Amino acid sequence: MRRMALKKLKVIPKEGYLLLLDFDDEDDDIKVSEEALSEVKSPAFDKNENISPQAEADEDMGDEVDSMLDKSEVNYPAIGKDENISPQVKGNEDMGHEVGSMLDKSGDDIYKTLHIKRKWMETYVKESFKGSNQKLERFCKTNERERKNINNKFCEQYISTFQKSDMDVQKFNEEKEKSVNSCQKEQQALKLSKCSQNQTLEAVKEMHEKSMEVLMNLGTKN
Repeated sequence: MRRMALKKLKVIPKEGYLLLLDFDDEDDDIKVSEEALSEVKSPAFDKNENISPQAEADEDMGDEVDSMLDKSEVNYPAIGKDENISPQVKGNEDMGHEVGSMLDKSGDDIYKTLHIKRKWMETYVKESFKGSNQKLERFCKTNERERKNINNKFCEQYISTFQKSDMDVQKFNEEKEKSVNSCQKEQQALKLSKCSQNQTLEAVKEMHEKSMEVLMNLGTKN
């Protein structure tokens, strides 16, 4: 896009108004100004005709203005690669460069800050997972030790209980054997006592029979 620049301002009097020329191209300035001045200096009537006082005054005014502008032309700020830059435009350009550099710097700072925060988050997440895994391992190991202790304790209790039960069963069997032996002995004693009683009864019966026979024999004899 072509950039417009204000270089010089020319004032050319016309009939009833002033023509202001303002171009960034010097060739266009010269061409248009020559055409305008030719119209002013040579109006549309013949040389033989009388020039009106108003036209003559306008021509004199145009000459005076041209001479004044040639001596001291009004310079305006120009923006171009080959022209001198005014302090205001230069300040604006410097400010633009400063703003651009500030934006670039702030963008770099934001990127660095985000990069640092990302690294910090990655480190934090890794450390958190590492700490959680360590806690879980310690918890599992602690629970495993506790489970082993509890299992060992109950196993000892079960073993002692079963051993005591075995001892009780053994004692019961021994007592049972003893009782069986005593019963057998009692049965033998009962048998012996019964046999002795039977023998006694038989002896008494025999004695009774003999006594009765003796008495009967005595009765018959008498």
